[in-house]
Amino acid sequence: MHRLVRSGLSLPLVGVLVAAALIATAPAASAAPAREDGQRVTLLVHGFDREADTNCASSWKDAKNLLNANGWGEVRTFGYYNKATNCDIRYQGTTDSRIQEIGRQFAWTVYYFYSSHDTAIDVVAHSMGGLVAKAAIEGVNRYGVGRTPPDLSGLNVDLNNIGAAGWPSGWPPYLYIEDMVTLSTPHLGIGSALVTACAITHEQCSDMRPGSGFLSWLSKQPLSQMGTDYTFLASSHDDTVGVDSATNKRTAHHWAVYDKNADGGTLSHTAMRTTSTGAWQASWGGQRSDAGSGSYPAPLLQAMDGLYNQQSE
Repeated sequence: MHRLVRSGLSLPLVGVLVAAALIATAPAASAAPAREDGQRVTLLVHGFDREADTNCASSWKDAKNLLNANGWGEVRTFGYYNKATNCDIRYQGTTDSRIQEIGRQFAWTVYYFYSSHDTAIDVVAHSMGGLVAKAAIEGVNRYGVGRTPPDLSGLNVDLNNIGAAGWPSGWPPYLYIEDMVTLSTPHLGIGSALVTACAITHEQCSDMRPGSGFLSWLSKQPLSQMGTDYTFLASSHDDTVGVDSATNKRTAHHWAVYDKNADGGTLSHTAMRTTSTGAWQASWGGQRSDAGSGSYPAPLLQAMDGLYNQQSE
């Protein structure tokens, strides 16, 4: 069991997590960190798993290896199922845990370890994980901004069960998330018969249906208190999430839609999370990107670029 006690125990799991846990207690809100356009601490958030037994290590092996090999020293996985394994940080939810509540847990985790210590982070999320990360920002913007920063010095935070931390009610007062890259996230929901059937027995599927209360509540690109730059990556051959949904109808700050590679291969929903090689055809554009089409980097390479060097407004 991974446990951090803010009053003194340290754990050699993560330099930043340990340091944050040992810093003084209830820092007042200060000016947001400046953009660095560099190798921030990065959290990886997985997608929906009907069996709720995601293995964070295997799911994110390719992304984590790529980022670590290119200078990202702090890359951590966030899981949200009670049967999930090998996650650096875990909320022990189920497929009936509402996405908004998982977002609240993610928000407090980011605030406790990073934002409250003036440390900004980046996020890479696959599928439903993008909704979780966006919900964290949305909830803070709606219900947290303006709150007095809480004293969290008495919390006993178990990295394997962050939901047991006893966070304050509601949402944190601010978050600092500089960049977010989503891979095949259903920003507009999933209208397939499979998801409609899944919604009968799994609340998370219900949340992901087009027009759900959750999706109506969630903004297209909610901005954290330092601003957030979004990159939405999609595949025209995704068997789960359509292009319009994965790019939010091409309204992201930066978006790309993958087609085939030089050998005629295509990218499935899962392959968007694991592919870092190949010459791919794609179209791209966005509010902060020039439009174009042609040869394009593989999804994980483009995700890395989305974390490293983007524009901010």
